[in-house]
Amino acid sequence: MDTIGSILEMCLIVDFFRGGIPAVYVDFLENLAVGAIIYEVQAIDPDRNDNILSYSVNSSLVTIHPSGKNGAILVAKPFHYEKDFHRFIVLVTVKDTVGNSIYGIVVVTLIDTNDHWPIFKQNETVFEVSEETPPNSVIGKVTAHGSDEDGVLSNLIYVMSTTNQYFTINSVTGELIVSAIIDRDSKPFRNVPTQQFEVIAKDSLFGEHAASMTVIVIVTDINDNQPFCFPHTHSIQIPETIEKGSTIVTISCEDNDVDLANSQFTISLQPALRAAGRFALDEKNNDTIVVIGNLDFEATAHLEGNHVYVMSVVVTDKAHPHYQDTVTVYVTVTPVNEFNPSFTQTSYTFNISEFSEIGTKIGQVLAEDKDLPGLELIYSLVGGGSTLGYSQLFWINPASGEIHLVAQPDYEAIVQYLLTVQAVDKDSNDPKAATATVTVNILPANDEPPDCLPKFYSMMILDDTASGTNIQGFQLACTDHDSSPQSFRYFITSGNINNHFQLSPSAGSNITKLILALPFDYTHGVDKVTNYNLLIQITDDNLLAGSRKRKVVQTGRVKINIRVIVPTPSTQETMTTPNITYIRLSQNTYQPDSWYIPLVITLGCLLLLGMLGYLADIYMNYIRSIPKSKLEKKPLVEEKEPKSKKQHNVILEMITHNTIFDGEAVDPVTGNVYQYNTNSGARRWKDTKLPMKDYGNVRDATPNLMSNINNKTNFAQNSNVKDVSADQTENQKTDNVQTSLRLASKLGKQNKVTGQLLEPPQTLNSLSQVLPKRV
Repeated sequence: MDTIGSILEMCLIVDFFRGGIPAVYVDFLENLAVGAIIYEVQAIDPDRNDNILSYSVNSSLVTIHPSGKNGAILVAKPFHYEKDFHRFIVLVTVKDTVGNSIYGIVVVTLIDTNDHWPIFKQNETVFEVSEETPPNSVIGKVTAHGSDEDGVLSNLIYVMSTTNQYFTINSVTGELIVSAIIDRDSKPFRNVPTQQFEVIAKDSLFGEHAASMTVIVIVTDINDNQPFCFPHTHSIQIPETIEKGSTIVTISCEDNDVDLANSQFTISLQPALRAAGRFALDEKNNDTIVVIGNLDFEATAHLEGNHVYVMSVVVTDKAHPHYQDTVTVYVTVTPVNEFNPSFTQTSYTFNISEFSEIGTKIGQVLAEDKDLPGLELIYSLVGGGSTLGYSQLFWINPASGEIHLVAQPDYEAIVQYLLTVQAVDKDSNDPKAATATVTVNILPANDEPPDCLPKFYSMMILDDTASGTNIQGFQLACTDHDSSPQSFRYFITSGNINNHFQLSPSAGSNITKLILALPFDYTHGVDKVTNYNLLIQITDDNLLAGSRKRKVVQTGRVKINIRVIVPTPSTQETMTTPNITYIRLSQNTYQPDSWYIPLVITLGCLLLLGMLGYLADIYMNYIRSIPKSKLEKKPLVEEKEPKSKKQHNVILEMITHNTIFDGEAVDPVTGNVYQYNTNSGARRWKDTKLPMKDYGNVRDATPNLMSNINNKTNFAQNSNVKDVSADQTENQKTDNVQTSLRLASKLGKQNKVTGQLLEPPQTLNSLSQVLPKRV
């Protein structure tokens, strides 16, 4: 059995020889069992050596060892710190056998022991904490109680069963403390707004006795987030034709606060310059902006603006402190191609002379676009204007609408053109177009010379022909390819020596006759020339010739060769050498690649003509010098046919000339274009594949010419060499033959002619007759 001295390591010796009552202080634990020694009193009796002493105490809480002889003080009852006195005094009496006694005092202090488990009065406790609470803030306190008394055990240690990053506990006081910032609107609190953990109260560091309690912390939401809109800027383009009530933009905003009361907000549209009355928030859904006004570009009220509207949308929290966010909306109204272009006139009429030069401006068409801003227009010709092999006679400036000539017009081909002009606006998405009709009248001009066929005539007349006689029934018929009335003036410009010949009528008709105005007088020497080469000039009397704008008179030319037959009386018979007649037929050809050949031939002909003129002048002077007395005259009626006919040989020689076609005209019958030589009158189709009509075709005229030659053989013995032109018609050849026969019957045979007189050659062909080459 343990003694109190061993527990407290304390020993008390009562010394009776000192004065007073000694006292001893003893502590013991409440959980000592009954009979346990709390203190042992030791006493000595100096008078006796046996030390037979008896001990006693005056308290019921303790007792003396049952032997009574031992000074051990024992626990008499169970002690409870929570119920018993925590301190009491025990008076110890010691007696010897004779009755002497001594007293001592033992002060006993009860020490509480850990003999009960700590407890929490509730199994669970709940705390609330607002988000964003600063760290180290105390949100609550937990307290454990002991079962020994109702008070709180002060020696408990509080700990959390698991580590929590947001909360911690004071191990001494049991206070719950915030250890980190809590955001209710983020994970994990956004989905689960509570934190649950276990708090343990231990009676010692090692936890021999412990109790636990569940702690739940609820995190509450506060209005700590402002409304957030994305995007903050809207740039929108809408057409001017958008209907009223159409939604142009939806404002997308959110509030991150979890609590509904903290996440609600209002949207308002702030007044903006020129946007009032045109845009507003939808009444049913106030996060959308709709069109409520007119945005037409053509409206007068919109002409001063640039059609860009800026609006501010303010989003405000309903809960305090009413955070805000602002959204800026840019609305650009784009034009729409609503209207078709329109021409200032539904139709245009322009007049232009066929003399107009290429590139001449005919007129201008103008269209406008009612759309604002106005679109640029492009003009084009979509119909009409083709003629004479040209796909387009006109050209229009695509920017200005001016119409110009690109080819020479011809009134005789087409007098009026109906053009279709189109104006298209420059809208890449939806181009619109308009058309107008343009009438172009071609005004006639005198651009065609009179055309007389053939260009050369050869006739014979007797020297005693009476004045006023139509020479061989000659009639000159001319045409003018101009569409104006055909009326001509006729002039004999050269070769009319002594003015023997006259054209009647001289003006106002397209047909005229050659009249002998004055008779010939070769007897008295008034007339000496027997071969007349008349150059007839024909001018048109076109009505346009008197125009103030442009006086143009076209001229045509015709050559007429007239041989006057003068009888040469003679009675002398003579033997003549065989007469050779050269007939030269000309065929017009054209070789464009041999351009130098016509040039060389032309220069050679000019030199040859000069030489021939000089020889002809010498020859004419020789004829005039022969006296007339040398010629014997006999009556023609007494002449007899010679016994032998002189030999008459005919030599046919083909000469090919390279002809340059320096003019073009349109055939009024076929409408085809042909080329012609203004000097020779030769023609050919411009398109060489077309068949050519018999305009003086030499090949076709050759058989008739040969037949005429055979008919004139008898007369050719006493006549000079005759030049037969390929341009003469068959009727004129017949007239010449009849005239030759009539003259032959009148003249008869000339006998004993001292020499045959040859008239001077007048053309290149007659030169070959004067100088015949041997066959």
